[in-house]
Amino acid sequence: MESLLESPASKTEKIELRKKLYERQGKSYYRTDKPDVLIQEFFSQDHQNDKKRPRNSEMESLRNTISSYLFEYLEEYRIATHYIRKISDTEMMVKPTDAIPVQVRVFNVDDGSIAERFQGAKGSNFEFPIIEHYYSSGGLSPWMNEYHVYALGVATPEEFKQMNRIASKANAVIRGLCERRQLGLAKAGFAFGRLKGQVVLIDELSPQTCTFLDHTAAPVPPDSGTAVSKLCDRLMMKV
Repeated sequence: MESLLESPASKTEKIELRKKLYERQGKSYYRTDKPDVLIQEFFSQDHQNDKKRPRNSEMESLRNTISSYLFEYLEEYRIATHYIRKISDTEMMVKPTDAIPVQVRVFNVDDGSIAERFQGAKGSNFEFPIIEHYYSSGGLSPWMNEYHVYALGVATPEEFKQMNRIASKANAVIRGLCERRQLGLAKAGFAFGRLKGQVVLIDELSPQTCTFLDHTAAPVPPDSGTAVSKLCDRLMMKV
């Protein structure tokens, strides 16, 4: 598969209109002169207090590069996303969506949180991935189940099924990509939005939302420029 990074479409494009709409989880969104196009720009964020940190162009660029590559890769498997194309080191074009405030987390390997919550439970590499749901609102992400989703009017039963189905398939695709490159995917976090009656993947796919394992099976630190840069190179290597 040809990466967008090698395609002419990845070159910086001139945007006639750029009006900031909002910020969400380390990303700023801008309206453009095209009604069906937003600009998603990455910025550094302190996850402890939800505040901006001084710009770290390397990390912002890596998040954008990895997310762009993985969104493109998933599209090859007919998994719908909000992604259009990468337009600069820290920006991508995306389709405007109505965000669904649910994050679906898929665990392939226990990152420590499973054993902590389910004391006495055995197993680190799960034969069947564990799917969990969390309410995404502001800085809080409480656990929720199917009954919460319906009672709070967060999503319809059909949308909930679509989110689980997409998360399961996307997890399998990214996990397979990683394994062919001697990497691992311990956990993947997926966000969703509504687009013309369809549920699609949104946000980002990077070490900020997923836990990747290097060739030694150690987690890749999401804030280590060197480690994330190596992960980026390995993900995009041709095998």
